[in-house]
Amino acid sequence: MPTRKKIRQFIMDELITDGSSIELTDSMALIDSGIIDSLGIMALLGFLEENFSIQISGEDLIPDNFSSISTISDFVAFKSA
Repeated sequence: MPTRKKIRQFIMDELITDGSSIELTDSMALIDSGIIDSLGIMALLGFLEENFSIQISGEDLIPDNFSSISTISDFVAFKSA
């Protein structure tokens, strides 16, 4: 399964728990729109480290790396290289 699809599926299954059916696009602002909050970021970090075998440091925790599915996917690709 492609990285973006895995990330989207995780967000839909684990972070959108209010029953709403949001159509997530790769460029949708996840933090600014409230889809991901601080607890969601922590869950997402654990998911990314476990599923993509990457280590995320404190230096990586900037909004630009986690603002959309696209930026998260690019971040995972960078950390995997």
